[in-house]
Amino acid sequence: MRVIDLKGETEYIEQYIHLRNSYVDMLLTSFVNKNDTIKWLQSKDVEIRGVVDGEVLEGVVILYLGREGEVAFFAKERNKGIGTMLLSIAEDIAASRNMPYIWAWVLKDNMIAKHVFEKSGFLNEGAQTRNHNGISYDGVKYKKLLVQI
Repeated sequence: MRVIDLKGETEYIEQYIHLRNSYVDMLLTSFVNKNDTIKWLQSKDVEIRGVVDGEVLEGVVILYLGREGEVAFFAKERNKGIGTMLLSIAEDIAASRNMPYIWAWVLKDNMIAKHVFEKSGFLNEGAQTRNHNGISYDGVKYKKLLVQI
């Protein structure tokens, strides 16, 4: 497996869109298309890396620099260590930018993601509600310190 920067390796955009759109409910977001994705990838406020096996995009991690280091990840298959690998990649990017921490919000019932964050050393900061399209969702905020403060 190798790590790619989706901003530079645009041949994976179609796979990214398909994978990301399969997670809209868990990410509390809307479906995206190719034109919007190409524009979004030009943003300086986001870093996006993928893990590729052969020519298949196995997972993606997004580090939102403009959201104080919020991180989101999604993988094609579960229980293969892809999520753990993606979070490690996000940590490396954040550390290289001297960010003190990264954090994530996870749906309360998303046991798989919660396990990956905890396994990766993120601390549960407690329950937190988010609103999306006028609906409130219960979740948990996770945070990982990268620099001793």
